[in-house]
Amino acid sequence: MIVEMKKLVLIGHSEYKDKLLKAIHRLRCVETCRTRDVEDTVRTGPSANVDRFRVDLSRIDFAFSFLKDQKKKAEVIAKRTEKAEQPFINTPIKAPSVKQIVRMSFDDFDAIADKRDELMANVADLEDISSRQREIEQEKAQAAQEAEEHAVYKFLKSAYDEYKDSSRTLIKIGCVPSQRAGELAAYAEAQPLMDIQLPDIGKVQAFALIADNSIRDEVEKKLQELDYSPLQFSGDRSPLQRIEELKSELAELELEYEELITRALVKEMFIADFKTLYDYYQVMIERDKALGGFANSGTCFVMEAWLPAKDEERVKAAIDGVSDAFAYEFCMPEEGEVVPTYVKNNPVVTPYQDITNMYSAPKYGSDLDPNPVMSFFYFLLFGMMLADAAYGLILAIGGLVTYFIKKPVPGKGRLLLIIGMGGISTIIWGAIFGGWFGLDISGTFLEKLQLVKPLEGNGPLILLGISFALGFVHIVVGMLMNAINLIRKKRPLDAFAEVGTWYLIFTGIILLAVGLLFLKNIPAIKYVGIAFAALGAILIPVCNMRGKQGAKKVMGFFGGFGKLYDGVNILSDILSYARLFGLGLSGSVVALVVNQICQVVLGFFPQGSALIAIGYIICVPIFLVGHIFNIAISTLGAYVHNCRLQYIEFYGKFYEGGGHVFMPYGTNMKYTYLEHYDSPADADLALGTGTVANE
Repeated sequence: MIVEMKKLVLIGHSEYKDKLLKAIHRLRCVETCRTRDVEDTVRTGPSANVDRFRVDLSRIDFAFSFLKDQKKKAEVIAKRTEKAEQPFINTPIKAPSVKQIVRMSFDDFDAIADKRDELMANVADLEDISSRQREIEQEKAQAAQEAEEHAVYKFLKSAYDEYKDSSRTLIKIGCVPSQRAGELAAYAEAQPLMDIQLPDIGKVQAFALIADNSIRDEVEKKLQELDYSPLQFSGDRSPLQRIEELKSELAELELEYEELITRALVKEMFIADFKTLYDYYQVMIERDKALGGFANSGTCFVMEAWLPAKDEERVKAAIDGVSDAFAYEFCMPEEGEVVPTYVKNNPVVTPYQDITNMYSAPKYGSDLDPNPVMSFFYFLLFGMMLADAAYGLILAIGGLVTYFIKKPVPGKGRLLLIIGMGGISTIIWGAIFGGWFGLDISGTFLEKLQLVKPLEGNGPLILLGISFALGFVHIVVGMLMNAINLIRKKRPLDAFAEVGTWYLIFTGIILLAVGLLFLKNIPAIKYVGIAFAALGAILIPVCNMRGKQGAKKVMGFFGGFGKLYDGVNILSDILSYARLFGLGLSGSVVALVVNQICQVVLGFFPQGSALIAIGYIICVPIFLVGHIFNIAISTLGAYVHNCRLQYIEFYGKFYEGGGHVFMPYGTNMKYTYLEHYDSPADADLALGTGTVANE
């Protein structure tokens, strides 16, 4: 049901702006809007605080992702140190998940403002920790790189500074490309005044040579030809000593890094407050946007807002409780105004509102609420697309039990309810079609429930016929919804011309089919059917004449025959429901194939022997994985194709959409659910979920 809305127009003293916004935030049933232009008034631009709020929001987002990353690193380190019997120094803190919504009262939520400085200081600590960790990672990378470079010269046993030229000798230490190592060795062997040390070849060929000064120029020239890179290190440490120092530095850096992880994880105790502060900033940004929509004079302001008509007295009491310096009135929407849509349905229909809103919210004043009718067909068609009672049992238990265990806040977890109810529909259709994990149910009590055998005899044709019949009913109901819409808009003749005439044709076709196929001994039924169909076909061009004069009336009559072509479109729409047949049959075939694979595996083992146990052990994972995959892919297919049938075939017949979702002030919150409502029936507005769920 689309709830009736009213508009609030209020004039008040500017001193009470903030108090008024806080009062309507507490109510969570008032959506502010941009006030119409008022003479001699101005509008305020974004305040300087908004940019700071947005920056702080991004900083809190960083804190969430950083803590999540630190948790993963701590787990990796803990596993590594556990194997090494060196417990990680991290002290685990039990903290709420970032995804978990915090339940609290409005007063507790509002009090988070007093903790802003403290909480942002903790965020700053996390930023500092992150910065230092990046520095450590760079230092570790540099130390590791340096150790790798020193390792090339580990064959040198003395300190680097000891390798110096003398008055009579030349000393060269460095590297040449590994592919030139052979040339260097051959040159050294042919040179009697030179001695060279060549360790094992790695990525490059390191060497140390000593030669007589008399061949200095020749040696240096040869080394240049071999792309020689000279030693870049110096100091009073040997390569191995320097490597050990670097290992010690790396160990110290790693220890500091782990200590930083522990320091970061201590901040997990603030996650709940971080989440509340995040939503507080969201509300502050929304507050600034609301204030920007007010019309302001020197000392007064004008506010306009929307609210459900049933909440008028609550809103009036809240305004009066702020100050008596307000003048206000509640009025009905004017023609042409964009009115937000608030849809309210029973608990069974409410989850399906998400399906509609993925397409488009109903337009206030123009659309019927399609959810009660759509939800029935969605439920009905979902089960037929899976058509396995065992699968349905798993979905029903999994969806509904998970929902009631998790107990999500109102507006959340609706997909679980849709899947759970879809599971119930699947149980019904599965029992009718005899689908129970694709197993043979012959001779069992389950066979008594089976009415159709989709994989035997004429079963596929019967299943296809049922699919087309459901499609026809679905489309006819969509056309009926269009007629109701037109009648609501006081256009009954249009309703008859666009829908009633086709109903006459459908009635005639059905009677003709019954007379030809089932009641051949009553020919009158056949002739009555022909009469109805002919009457409908004639009335379509006749109705197309209305509102026209003269020659246009004649043109309208003949032009109306072109509308009979819509019958082809209707037929093609009905053919779209063959997907019910295809999905239901494919799921059954996959289940059957999985079972046959298990039977083939069991056939490799002698029946009655002890070895058959091995066969069953092998078959269990095949059976589970195969059917789990089939459930997953079939459920996804049912969800997507069901949405497609609702959006195109059903909504295409009557639904306009394009509505603006009712989003009360202060409900744009991601992590917080405010409890303690004046009216429990309005709980779904806490997260702005009057017409759409925030999954």
